Amino acid sequence: MKIKLPLIALLLVTVVGCSQEAPPPPAAGAPAAQAAAPAPGAKQVQPPIGDATFSITPGSFRLCDAENGAITSTAKWDVTATNVAEVALYVTNAKGERKLWLNGGASGESTTGNWVFPDSKFELVERGSEKAIAELTVKAMPCE
Repeated sequence: MKIKLPLIALLLVTVVGCSQEAPPPPAAGAPAAQAAAPAPGAKQVQPPIGDATFSITPGSFRLCDAENGAITSTAKWDVTATNVAEVALYVTNAKGERKLWLNGGASGESTTGNWVFPDSKFELVERGSEKAIAELTVKAMPCE
């Protein structure tokens, strides 16, 4: 019985995490980012905001390496030194549609589904006040 309860809790957390709605893909024919970007798989790190940190890995990718034009990315944040208790992470797609991805504590890490398209912008804000803390945009590079 002692082993079953943690296992059930783990399964419940996994199912709830997988049920998050993904932002819609960009419109067909929408221009992809062609500007120079960091090497594929590069980690994109927001410059420190006081004592806060925020990163997206990978922060860029080659279009030919993406499945249906999208990738999975991992967001990692730590705002504990800023006295922010909870954060919200929003994702804005290339068409400007902004959706709440997750709410979390002062520090954490979460991986997206396969729905991060070129020019997906991740915004880290203080939950409740919606005060901006940091933002990063995932870039795509052409395959040559």
